Amino acid sequence: MKKQLFCVLTILCTLNFVSAQESKFYLGLGLGVAFPGGDVSDADGLKTGLDLTLLNMGYRFSENWGATLTWGSSGHAIEDVDDIAAGVGYLAVGPMCTLPISDKISWDIKPQYAFSMAGVYRGDLAEETGLDEPISRGSAFIFGNSLVFGSGKGFKFSINLDYLTGKFKKVEDPMGDYDLEDDNGFSKFSLGAGVRYNF
Repeated sequence: MKKQLFCVLTILCTLNFVSAQESKFYLGLGLGVAFPGGDVSDADGLKTGLDLTLLNMGYRFSENWGATLTWGSSGHAIEDVDDIAAGVGYLAVGPMCTLPISDKISWDIKPQYAFSMAGVYRGDLAEETGLDEPISRGSAFIFGNSLVFGSGKGFKFSINLDYLTGKFKKVEDPMGDYDLEDDNGFSKFSLGAGVRYNF
């Protein structure tokens, strides 16, 4: 179902582009709040955490069509445990469809595939127990949305609402790697703001 939704959105974006214009390249950052869900969150008792978009990069082929690359992460404290936290990072690519709302507001729809998703534990307790050494690996799909304020080249600001859903499939450990069984799903809603520069 997730792959079908990704394909449908990609096709809609490609059919929606209008007259070609000069390509536009942008770089941006984002900060927000992440609401975790899924098997991993339920099992570990992950709390609402901080969401960081460390790299938000896009390239437009036309007024409505482009491609995007996102490098992001979120950090979550664990209920009833003070000295340990969980972090999830990802690297994702996908198409970008931009719909103009007004002269200075546009809506970016960015379905992406996170081909690399990693989960770690950090903190004093994680170091003492060795939980900081294993790295969980997996992949995810992201449905990203951004309301972008501004026009032309220069700085623009955005309000971002993203949904990530995926699964951890293996663990890399100094003692050896192993595959994970079912019930290792992870998801999160992220709400935040961003700044980008259009070149």
